Amino acid sequence: MKRITIFLLSLLVISPVLAEKRYVSDVLIINLRTGPGNDFRILKGLKSGSHLEFMAEDTDKKFTQVRTDKGLEGWVPTRFVQTEPISFEKLILTQRELDKAQQDLSELQAKYSASKKQLANNKRDNKSLNQDKDKQAKELAHIKKVSANAINLDSKNQQLMEQGEQLKITVDTLRADNERLQNSKDISYILLGGLLILLGLFLGWLLPKISGKRGDGWA
Repeated sequence: MKRITIFLLSLLVISPVLAEKRYVSDVLIINLRTGPGNDFRILKGLKSGSHLEFMAEDTDKKFTQVRTDKGLEGWVPTRFVQTEPISFEKLILTQRELDKAQQDLSELQAKYSASKKQLANNKRDNKSLNQDKDKQAKELAHIKKVSANAINLDSKNQQLMEQGEQLKITVDTLRADNERLQNSKDISYILLGGLLILLGLFLGWLLPKISGKRGDGWA
């Protein structure tokens, strides 16, 4: 039992050490020499990933002539030169592409948000326009109704005016007839009065004579 316990404790102590990892560095330094061989003088140490311009290659000695980005010319072992960037350089390029893609994504998201906001504003404006359109349609219907009523009122007003004119003509005619009748009546009264006067004068002239004749007869 003790041995099992000690074994388990030893596993607990050793496990973290076994789980800890280490990585090999990809940094490499090669020598840039004045000629195609290791016996030539070293001009400079070049780190892995350095950008070099290819100039010539000595296949026998397996050395390549190159020029650095600062214009320094020399020879390096061909086995350390490759046509593609190293993994670290690729990682940097990939990270740059990823950052660019992330930036493009952010810009697209911003454009999408702006477009979505603009769409919401357009929908709101469209709704407001529809409401205004409905309001204008109602106002137009009301105006048409009022206009129809006004036309009907104008027609009725014309009819009433015509009827008023007819009534005025009728009243004027009746007034004229009444005045003629009144004038005729006055003339009749005048004639009647004249006849009565004449009758009175005649009776005044006739009665004394009749009285005189009766007196003579009685005498």
